[in-house]
Amino acid sequence: MKFREIALENVGLYVGKHTFNLETAPTEGANVVAILGHNGGGKTTFLDSIRLALYGRRSLGPRTAQSTYEDHLLRKISATASSREAAITLSFVRVENGRDISYEITRAWSARGKSIVETLDLVREGQPISDLDRTEYAQYVEDLVPFGLSQLFFFDGEKIQEIADEDGSVGLRDAIRSLLGLDIIDQLQTDLTVYTSRRADQKTSGNIERLLAEKETLQKELAAEQDRRAELQSRCDQAARRVERSEAAYRSEGGRHALSREDALARLRLAEDEQAELSSQLKRAANELLPLSLAPLLVQQLHHRASEARQGNHSNAIRDFVDAFEKRCRTDRSKMNIWSDNHFDDLRSDFGTDRGGQNIHLFAEPDWILQRLGLLSDGRQNLMAQLAAKFDRNRELRAKLKRELEGFDTGQAEKALADLKEAERTLGGLERDLEFRDEAIDRKLRELDTVERRFKQEENALKKLAQEERGSAFALRAQSALASFGSALLKDRISRLQSEFVGCFNRLSRKKSLVSKVEINPTDFSVILIGSDGDTIEKSSLSAGERQIYAISMLWALGKTSGRQLPIVIDTPFSRLDQSHRLSIVRDYLPTASNQVILLCTDTEMTPTLAETLTPHIARTYKLEATTDARRTSVSSVNDLYEELV
Repeated sequence: MKFREIALENVGLYVGKHTFNLETAPTEGANVVAILGHNGGGKTTFLDSIRLALYGRRSLGPRTAQSTYEDHLLRKISATASSREAAITLSFVRVENGRDISYEITRAWSARGKSIVETLDLVREGQPISDLDRTEYAQYVEDLVPFGLSQLFFFDGEKIQEIADEDGSVGLRDAIRSLLGLDIIDQLQTDLTVYTSRRADQKTSGNIERLLAEKETLQKELAAEQDRRAELQSRCDQAARRVERSEAAYRSEGGRHALSREDALARLRLAEDEQAELSSQLKRAANELLPLSLAPLLVQQLHHRASEARQGNHSNAIRDFVDAFEKRCRTDRSKMNIWSDNHFDDLRSDFGTDRGGQNIHLFAEPDWILQRLGLLSDGRQNLMAQLAAKFDRNRELRAKLKRELEGFDTGQAEKALADLKEAERTLGGLERDLEFRDEAIDRKLRELDTVERRFKQEENALKKLAQEERGSAFALRAQSALASFGSALLKDRISRLQSEFVGCFNRLSRKKSLVSKVEINPTDFSVILIGSDGDTIEKSSLSAGERQIYAISMLWALGKTSGRQLPIVIDTPFSRLDQSHRLSIVRDYLPTASNQVILLCTDTEMTPTLAETLTPHIARTYKLEATTDARRTSVSSVNDLYEELV
């Protein structure tokens, strides 16, 4: 198969119609079509357009919802085009029964408001295919170029790395089996099973055919459920975005500091309750000692007087005691010989008392006054000041909340709240539907597993019965032969693939003896690399450039092993490679990878040295140049790639 031409009309940056001639001359060594452009110039759109023309919605993935696909087509229509219509026309030729047969696919779509109207036209040898209904065009094209194979032949730099990381995946395994022709053996085995069932007794035959029909029905129902699930997921994502927008609108109503009027009212009520409590505390303080803090000098004088009075009370008590003791001593002549007048004068002098001491009169006991005044000096004044400051702040908050409530548009807030609740209800319903859909898919998977087990059991029973019937016996022998042939073919293809891979990898790698052997698991096609020392090389230990070389080498080896000639379209394959590896790709891979290689890269990746090496293999070159506002691109043909870059 080879591409002849692709025309893009109003697709992405390709405003108007742009046609690329993709013919190559492999017999002359010119098998490469080079397309140069800056980042954002339309290279990826070119690659995506080939996929889109061939596979439509499946180009976005096997389980893409129709709404997601239509949104993708809407975005693909050029924003600056004069009409809201776009089209891709891809023509190619493939060998059928020993001769070249030409095909032309045209996928067109137009916007009708937010919806899309899409058409697919298919022409063979210049004429519509009369034996096909239009609804069968998509399946017919996929039969010509299987979707699984496209992943191994139309890829960008990121896809190369993804393929390298997908060892053992179902998608890669199926694509490789198809590429190596192993899927044909699987289909023959299934056909022989059906044939054998029809040769057996009616009951067994009926069971086999019924189970096969049930299996096919369940597979279709499962695919439909998965499609509906993908559609539902898309609607669920849209509903989630609507909830986010509604929440933002709801928050914007009623000021920066309130989510709703009720919230502001609740905060105001709390502020008023706190204001009342603070006011009560201040009043209690004002009825007690707080006023005294306003006259610190008088408080100081009172403290001094109370201290003196307290000292005077102590002095009076001592003087009374000394007077009583002196009186007793004078009545007792024996003690007068011991205590003289001088002794008593000394006692009175030591305690600061004398017979003429006077009392200081206060409104209360000095000790009680000093204790109360002590309360003013133990931090109560600071507490009172803090209480007053808190009272002022709370009063300002109340005023602010009242202003917010005055500017709050209740109607707008209620409308925003209603929109938010409606969006949340819609999202909740969709999420419940999504859960139900997941449960339905799980049920279908279990049913399918049960049917497949029963089919296997019936098939085994059928084989026993079929041994007594000649035709079935031949079929069984054919199945056995196919199984042996399939096993031998798989072993041979795996062996060839391993050998081809080692040669390709060491040819492209800068370290020529890095890999001496490779082991590929025939079940899941996982790969084990073995170095020259016989030790296993973990892929994680390879550099980013070496992993990319690994992926390209695997694709190259698969193409060689399969013997198929399919076009290879590569977008920016040099991003993770150093100059040495880039030179290996240009010198050793591109000239021999296929009869037709379409290389998309930036002018910074394609250096003059690389261009000089690749020039003998260039069939034609195109240059993409985006306008300064990056809203459209121009396409021009380049005569000499090397001169263009020098």
